[in-house]
Amino acid sequence: MKKIYLLTIIFHFFLVFSPISLSAQTLHDGYLETDYTLEKYLNLTGEMLRVELFGKTGSFNIFCKNQEGQEVPLFSSANMCTSTGFLLKIDGRMHRINAESRIIRELRKYDNGAQLVFTVDNNVRFVIDFSLIKSASDKPEDIVRIRTYAINLGLESHSVDIKGIFDTVAGEASSVHFSTEKNTKIRNETRFVLEEIQRERTAVCTNDSTSFQFVFSGNQIQPIDSIVFANVDEIYKMEWDSGIRKGRGFTNIRSYEDSAIMVDWPSFMLSPDQKIENTFFIAAATNDESPRGIFYVDNYERIKAENSEEAEKTEETEEKAAPPAKENSDKRTDVDFVVMPIKDYQLDPEYIQALIDKIDILQSSKNVDKKEIQKLNAELDAILEKLRQR
Repeated sequence: MKKIYLLTIIFHFFLVFSPISLSAQTLHDGYLETDYTLEKYLNLTGEMLRVELFGKTGSFNIFCKNQEGQEVPLFSSANMCTSTGFLLKIDGRMHRINAESRIIRELRKYDNGAQLVFTVDNNVRFVIDFSLIKSASDKPEDIVRIRTYAINLGLESHSVDIKGIFDTVAGEASSVHFSTEKNTKIRNETRFVLEEIQRERTAVCTNDSTSFQFVFSGNQIQPIDSIVFANVDEIYKMEWDSGIRKGRGFTNIRSYEDSAIMVDWPSFMLSPDQKIENTFFIAAATNDESPRGIFYVDNYERIKAENSEEAEKTEETEEKAAPPAKENSDKRTDVDFVVMPIKDYQLDPEYIQALIDKIDILQSSKNVDKKEIQKLNAELDAILEKLRQR
């Protein structure tokens, strides 16, 4: 087994130092009216936020820079972030769309954002659209707007149910994993229904340096049936319409204080060529201030006008300055990393293979992120060293 791992790492290093160039072809989506290019891996990057997206698995993570310039993740990064994702139930059949091999997955980059696209049985397409926005014209992008689209590609109508599961890691070191706009503290398994969602509005998770705020009610946001806060393993074991065990903690025999959020949108019938949209927001802030997601949705029209004016001024300034064109890049050179002590779950062959897969995806992207590759290589080296000591 150790020889297999060593051969794999040699092959992996060959990939790392043999860049693969891919030609980008611009395509068009008539349903969403967007021009896009296909990617294997992509970073949607702002001054404060970064959204990391994987084409192979259709998974994603969100990071916020703290005051020291270090990136803090919102979701678990294990297994290429696949514990966070969406479930679809189409005509009564459930699909975990970032795990099933029969689902066609694409990662698309377009001018103002990125999309993960899932096609189920050539009948229904599900799109997760990410864009970075500002809560005020004088601030960096501090909010991720997430829009989902369900599109019927076939000739028959389909019943569709959608659930989002978000395996948060921020806040898990605290006795209060989540709090709401009304300052309700969530310490164990809890469920909100529509009226409670409209009252509580948000779910905030916080660590020592960063806060993330899910905004589930307000301007631009469609109604949500229910929200469940529970251990992530217990969420994935739940039947689609099952209840919860109110008061159960976030720890089970497999994981300690491993909380997650499950969002359940209303079911609907999807007619041929019809498109149904749902939207929510995730705002972030360092702990010297509060996330401004609620402020944004409550002041949307005014902020939209201010941002539009600011964009026009910026465009005029850039035209006058006429700087030389710079090549686009997703590379990040200012993020330090430390390899944490290796834990038992990292020695699992499936985890190691997922780590190698992630490095391969990074290496095969057009904009090779050498810093991230170095970080993952360091983790892989530490794992191999731990295996040699056994």
